Amino acid sequence: MTSMGYPQPYPMGQAPGYNQITRRMLTDAEREFPVGIYRGAQRAARGVGIACLVLFILNTFVLSVVITDQFTLDTVSIMTTVLMGVFGLVGIGMAVNTIVVRKKVSDAMMEGTAVEVVGPAYRTSTAKNMQAWTVGPVSMMATREVMGLLQEGAPTSVLCVPKLKAAIAINNVGLKIGAKAMLPPNLESMAVPMGMPAMPMGGQFPGIAYPSYNPGPVQAQPPQTASAEEIPPPPPPD
Repeated sequence: MTSMGYPQPYPMGQAPGYNQITRRMLTDAEREFPVGIYRGAQRAARGVGIACLVLFILNTFVLSVVITDQFTLDTVSIMTTVLMGVFGLVGIGMAVNTIVVRKKVSDAMMEGTAVEVVGPAYRTSTAKNMQAWTVGPVSMMATREVMGLLQEGAPTSVLCVPKLKAAIAINNVGLKIGAKAMLPPNLESMAVPMGMPAMPMGGQFPGIAYPSYNPGPVQAQPPQTASAEEIPPPPPPD
């Protein structure tokens, strides 16, 4: 992990140029994957609302019948009221989060672009000692769904939506609620468009760095002889 909390470009055991990062458009089937992220936030907010309703019913109709001691009844009623207040505040926060997630999903689906990373998968640990999986520069939380699709050291394809900071598919299998991912801020600039030759992550394109220089065959020049004007005169006779 770097000081900013992002994964290193090359985890232990990965060689430069072994990962491929491609930017492409989402297919019609893949456009349905980000909807699971919104549905997950929606279910969580719905669960908090149901919990508040259950506490209200207990406090209003059940406690007065079950508990006969007035002191105990008042104590339990106060605790239930406090819990309803806490759940209510949590529910408001989750409702706001649902609206934000819906806006992000809508923007991501309208743009329709994603980044696909292909490389070996490695098990890593985050700063909070939580298990994660790393594929190239992408790290995902080790949820039960993710664990069932990854294998240590096996070539893996991860489809990410940088705006959502989430992985929506692994090995072309869509995730039901997505996987929270840690992505470098320059992931999109690292990717090459689909159809173009991938640039190795080492930074140099394979092949000859510079064109070879060929001066051509050297032509032999005839030996030069001194001209008559340059021949020195003979010495005078004695």
